[in-house]
Amino acid sequence: MTQRNGDEGAPPTIERLMRWGEGFFEGVASLEALLNWIRSDSSSVADLAVEPSTLSSRAEAFESALSELKEGVASGEMEGGPPVGDDDIARAHRLKTLLKTWTPGNDLPSEVETLVEQLVAKFGDEQEQKHPLNR
Repeated sequence: MTQRNGDEGAPPTIERLMRWGEGFFEGVASLEALLNWIRSDSSSVADLAVEPSTLSSRAEAFESALSELKEGVASGEMEGGPPVGDDDIARAHRLKTLLKTWTPGNDLPSEVETLVEQLVAKFGDEQEQKHPLNR
């Protein structure tokens, strides 16, 4: 007997939206947690709200979600969402690469803070709260 999960047989658009949503929103939350940790000046990885290995995989999923959104909007399969440019995808890719090579206990590369700040400024909760529909 084959076990079915809830999204088997769903149209590709629904699957795409689900995959995008998970990667995007978990990615943003992880980036915000990383930024808070960096700004706290804590040297202890134990103070980071997300495990470093989880952080790396979520950065990868976030990069994929940005690509998915850009492609989905271009194809007409998805509507709305924040506009995603090639520069955003390049930032997410660079961040993913830096996090994969980072060894917890060592200092983060200085570029990480800049990349995270830029991505959170564009895609984070603060931007969402400023959106006219969320007032």
